[in-house]
Amino acid sequence: MMKIVAALGAVAVLVGAGAWAHGRDAIQATPQQRAQIEQSRDTILNALQARRQNGQQQTHQKLMQLLTADKLNPDDLYAIADQHAQAMQDMAKVIVPEIVKVHDILTPAQRQMLAQKAQEMRQHHQQHQGGFGGPGE
Repeated sequence: MMKIVAALGAVAVLVGAGAWAHGRDAIQATPQQRAQIEQSRDTILNALQARRQNGQQQTHQKLMQLLTADKLNPDDLYAIADQHAQAMQDMAKVIVPEIVKVHDILTPAQRQMLAQKAQEMRQHHQQHQGGFGGPGE
């Protein structure tokens, strides 16, 4: 679920930012389309940022407390996992409708251009990823 929500967030960011790569409109969006895309992008980014600031720090702190305690109760770990899963579902409820809005305002040709841009960005990102030793490993 985490990967799905992260992927949805990445798509949203791509839609909002990647479509205007290097200062030009890669999907040739109309002003109305641009406004909707930017609104959806901002909604998603705000939700992701709020989750990062609130939920992730609290979850990390709880995990550290549990892992450093003298005794570890598995039910406490399951409770954290359940809370995390619920938070991801809540995020999906914000992200999915925004992606649908953007999808619905784009033409099929624009969606193809966006998919091509996403593929290019993904390939570029993978080229700069590395293993434990850094890029290229």
